[in-house]
Amino acid sequence: MPEAFEPLPHAPIGRVLGLLEHLREVPGGREDLYKLGAPLGYELDDLLPVTEAAKRLGLVVVASGDIELTADGRALAAAEEPERKRLVARRLEALPLIAAILREAEKGRAAKKRFLERLRSSFSPGEAERQLQTALDWARYGEVFDFDGDAEEFVLGPRE
Repeated sequence: MPEAFEPLPHAPIGRVLGLLEHLREVPGGREDLYKLGAPLGYELDDLLPVTEAAKRLGLVVVASGDIELTADGRALAAAEEPERKRLVARRLEALPLIAAILREAEKGRAAKKRFLERLRSSFSPGEAERQLQTALDWARYGEVFDFDGDAEEFVLGPRE
Protein backbone atom coordinates (compact mmCIF):
# COMPACT_ATOMS: atom_id res chain seq x y z
CA MET A 1 0.00 0.00 0.00
CA PRO A 2 1.45 3.40 -0.98
CA GLU A 3 2.50 5.79 1.76
CA ALA A 4 -0.11 8.50 2.37
CA PHE A 5 1.21 12.00 2.95
CA GLU A 6 -0.58 14.68 4.94
CA PRO A 7 -0.90 17.70 2.65
CA LEU A 8 1.54 20.53 3.14
CA PRO A 9 -0.14 23.92 3.46
CA HIS A 10 0.76 26.08 0.47
CA ALA A 11 2.42 28.96 2.29
CA PRO A 12 5.67 30.67 1.38
CA ILE A 13 8.27 30.02 4.08
CA GLY A 14 9.04 33.76 4.16
CA ARG A 15 5.49 34.44 5.32
CA VAL A 16 5.81 31.78 8.01
CA LEU A 17 8.98 33.49 9.24
CA GLY A 18 7.20 36.85 9.11
CA LEU A 19 4.44 35.44 11.32
CA LEU A 20 7.02 34.24 13.85
CA GLU A 21 8.77 37.59 13.87
CA HIS A 22 5.45 39.37 14.43
CA LEU A 23 4.49 37.09 17.31
CA ARG A 24 7.92 37.58 18.84
CA GLU A 25 7.17 41.32 19.08
CA VAL A 26 3.75 40.76 20.71
CA PRO A 27 3.81 40.64 24.52
CA GLY A 28 3.87 36.98 25.56
CA GLY A 29 4.24 35.82 21.94
CA ARG A 30 0.48 35.24 21.82
CA GLU A 31 -2.25 36.95 19.79
CA ASP A 32 -5.90 36.52 18.88
CA LEU A 33 -5.84 34.58 15.63
CA TYR A 34 -8.69 36.61 14.16
CA LYS A 35 -6.83 39.90 14.71
CA LEU A 36 -3.60 38.62 13.20
CA GLY A 37 -4.27 39.35 9.53
CA ALA A 38 -4.35 43.14 9.83
CA PRO A 39 -0.85 43.74 11.26
CA LEU A 40 0.63 41.25 8.78
CA GLY A 41 -1.36 42.59 5.84
CA TYR A 42 -2.71 39.12 5.00
CA GLU A 43 -6.19 38.27 3.80
CA LEU A 44 -7.82 35.30 5.53
CA ASP A 45 -7.08 33.07 2.51
CA ASP A 46 -3.37 33.89 2.93
CA LEU A 47 -3.31 33.75 6.72
CA LEU A 48 -4.78 30.26 7.15
CA PRO A 49 -2.10 28.36 5.20
CA VAL A 50 0.65 30.41 6.91
CA THR A 51 -0.63 29.61 10.39
CA GLU A 52 -1.17 25.96 9.44
CA ALA A 53 2.39 25.73 8.09
CA ALA A 54 3.80 27.22 11.29
CA LYS A 55 1.69 24.77 13.29
CA ARG A 56 2.81 21.78 11.20
CA LEU A 57 6.42 22.80 11.74
CA GLY A 58 5.84 22.91 15.51
CA LEU A 59 6.56 26.63 15.72
CA VAL A 60 3.17 27.77 17.03
CA VAL A 61 0.18 26.33 18.85
CA VAL A 62 -3.38 27.39 18.17
CA ALA A 63 -5.89 27.06 21.00
CA SER A 64 -9.07 28.88 22.03
CA GLY A 65 -8.79 31.27 19.09
CA ASP A 66 -5.25 32.34 19.98
CA ILE A 67 -1.95 31.62 18.28
CA GLU A 68 1.20 31.40 20.38
CA LEU A 69 4.85 30.77 19.70
CA THR A 70 6.30 27.51 20.96
CA ALA A 71 9.77 27.48 22.52
CA ASP A 72 11.13 26.34 19.13
CA GLY A 73 9.20 29.12 17.40
CA ARG A 74 10.72 31.68 19.78
CA ALA A 75 14.21 30.31 19.15
CA LEU A 76 13.74 30.41 15.39
CA ALA A 77 12.27 33.94 15.43
CA ALA A 78 15.24 35.16 17.47
CA ALA A 79 17.88 33.38 15.37
CA GLU A 80 20.07 35.03 12.75
CA GLU A 81 21.12 33.46 9.45
CA PRO A 82 22.54 30.78 9.01
CA GLU A 83 21.26 29.45 12.37
CA ARG A 84 17.68 30.19 11.27
CA LYS A 85 18.15 28.06 8.14
CA ARG A 86 19.60 25.23 10.24
CA LEU A 87 16.64 25.33 12.64
CA VAL A 88 14.18 25.35 9.74
CA ALA A 89 16.03 22.43 8.10
CA ARG A 90 15.65 20.34 11.26
CA ARG A 91 11.91 21.02 11.29
CA LEU A 92 11.56 20.25 7.59
CA GLU A 93 13.39 16.94 7.86
CA ALA A 94 10.66 15.72 10.22
CA LEU A 95 7.85 16.32 7.70
CA PRO A 96 6.84 13.00 6.08
CA LEU A 97 7.11 14.12 2.44
CA ILE A 98 10.50 15.77 2.89
CA ALA A 99 11.74 12.88 5.03
CA ALA A 100 10.69 10.44 2.27
CA ILE A 101 12.63 12.40 -0.36
CA LEU A 102 15.69 12.39 1.88
CA ARG A 103 15.39 8.63 2.56
CA GLU A 104 15.05 7.73 -1.10
CA ALA A 105 17.85 9.88 -2.41
CA GLU A 106 20.49 7.71 -4.00
CA LYS A 107 23.93 9.30 -4.23
CA GLY A 108 22.37 12.60 -3.19
CA ARG A 109 19.59 12.55 -5.80
CA ALA A 110 15.94 11.46 -5.90
CA ALA A 111 13.73 11.29 -9.01
CA LYS A 112 10.77 13.66 -9.03
CA LYS A 113 8.75 11.16 -11.05
CA ARG A 114 8.77 8.61 -8.20
CA PHE A 115 7.31 11.13 -5.77
CA LEU A 116 4.69 12.36 -8.21
CA GLU A 117 3.50 8.76 -8.65
CA ARG A 118 3.32 8.27 -4.87
CA LEU A 119 1.53 11.56 -4.30
CA ARG A 120 -1.02 10.86 -7.04
CA SER A 121 -2.39 8.02 -4.93
CA SER A 122 -3.56 10.68 -2.44
CA PHE A 123 -3.87 13.86 -4.52
CA SER A 124 -4.98 14.98 -7.97
CA PRO A 125 -2.14 15.34 -10.49
CA GLY A 126 -2.18 19.13 -10.12
CA GLU A 127 -2.17 18.99 -6.32
CA ALA A 128 0.63 16.40 -6.37
CA GLU A 129 2.74 18.91 -8.33
CA ARG A 130 1.80 21.69 -5.91
CA GLN A 131 2.76 19.52 -2.92
CA LEU A 132 6.20 18.88 -4.41
CA GLN A 133 6.61 22.57 -5.25
CA THR A 134 5.77 23.57 -1.68
CA ALA A 135 8.18 20.96 -0.30
CA LEU A 136 10.87 22.22 -2.67
CA ASP A 137 10.31 25.89 -1.77
CA TRP A 138 10.60 25.11 1.94
CA ALA A 139 13.58 22.78 1.41
CA ARG A 140 15.45 25.37 -0.63
CA TYR A 141 15.17 27.87 2.19
CA GLY A 142 16.48 25.34 4.73
CA GLU A 143 19.11 24.18 2.23
CA VAL A 144 17.86 20.60 2.62
CA PHE A 145 17.58 19.95 -1.12
CA ASP A 146 17.21 21.71 -4.46
CA PHE A 147 15.93 20.63 -7.86
CA ASP A 148 17.82 19.83 -11.05
CA GLY A 149 15.30 20.64 -13.78
CA ASP A 150 17.35 19.02 -16.55
CA ALA A 151 17.54 15.67 -14.74
CA GLU A 152 14.11 16.09 -13.04
CA GLU A 153 15.72 15.15 -9.71
CA PHE A 154 15.85 16.51 -6.20
CA VAL A 155 19.46 17.17 -5.22
CA LEU A 156 20.36 16.97 -1.55
CA GLY A 157 22.09 19.90 0.10
CA PRO A 158 25.04 19.65 2.45
CA ARG A 159 24.27 17.44 5.46
CA GLU A 160 25.36 17.99 9.02
